[in-house]
Amino acid sequence: MARDYTKYNVEGSGQNLNKRQVVFTIVKDYVEKNNPSFDDLQKAFPDEVQGSKGFIRKEAEVKTPKHFNMREPLKIKNGAHVVVSNQWGANIDDFITSAEKLDYKISKSEISKSEISKSEKLIDLTDFDPFQLNKQFKEYLNDDDICTKLDEELESLIDQDPKFMSYARIFELVSGFQYEYYREDIKTYFTISDDENTLLNLLQEESLISRIVNKHKLKTSNVTSNNTDFKLLFTAYLCEAINKLVDLDDEEILAEFIFAQSCSEEEGIELDDDGDWLSDLTIDILNYIYDKNVSSEEYEEGCTLHGSYFGDYNDLGYDYVKVSRELIDSMI
Repeated sequence: MARDYTKYNVEGSGQNLNKRQVVFTIVKDYVEKNNPSFDDLQKAFPDEVQGSKGFIRKEAEVKTPKHFNMREPLKIKNGAHVVVSNQWGANIDDFITSAEKLDYKISKSEISKSEISKSEKLIDLTDFDPFQLNKQFKEYLNDDDICTKLDEELESLIDQDPKFMSYARIFELVSGFQYEYYREDIKTYFTISDDENTLLNLLQEESLISRIVNKHKLKTSNVTSNNTDFKLLFTAYLCEAINKLVDLDDEEILAEFIFAQSCSEEEGIELDDDGDWLSDLTIDILNYIYDKNVSSEEYEEGCTLHGSYFGDYNDLGYDYVKVSRELIDSMI
């Protein structure tokens, strides 16, 4: 199911806020204006509004930190600190109803066509189109690779049978890429690991590259910038993994994961004449899913990853942490 990218305005408090932001903004405003006790705050924002994971908790008593905004605790009456749930989806409607009873005026943002297009472009494997991604990354392909073949044969295939309008089907026919088989593999992998903790454990135990190589019986020597099948598989796996991991609302985990998947040296993958093609491909994938030039100056200051989840301590040339935070904020 496609994600809901609806943004909200809170009169006098903020514009174009995503679900987590609109909840936090209103709770913060309520705390600053009323200086409530913990009991008062829970009466204003009861647990049943959020659901099973709870709405507001004392910072020191939180047992599932990934479900709360631990970065921004709020100070309430008697100096206690509380944190607000970050688990919002369909339950946002219940929150809006309760907030309006507290006299908050909330409206949905008017989204331009370009913003809608950008939102729809964000990761959604149900619309994953290998042909389009192949075109996106064609600078990494040889002149005689699949893009050229598709351009040459597309018109004749459509003339033969309208069903060939399916880019995925054309790609299968021309390249031999077993699209449906690979897609089912990816779908199954992320379905059985749908629980956040299970998925994180799986991704920590085996890199996406290792899974692709082992599952599809590739040799590491075949993992090159000229292997279109591998690049499309890698892209599909990485996109779906990011799609799941953003829900953890932790830019450090996401940044470490993205970087860890692009480490050629650790996987024994050879560099090309142009350098680390896998790292470049990862940046290109981030460009595609977020429509953002992550190689621009604002990301060139780099970042430091502490290796808490994937790999070792690293100082990097790209700010994967900032990119990850923007991905999370744009998708949840």
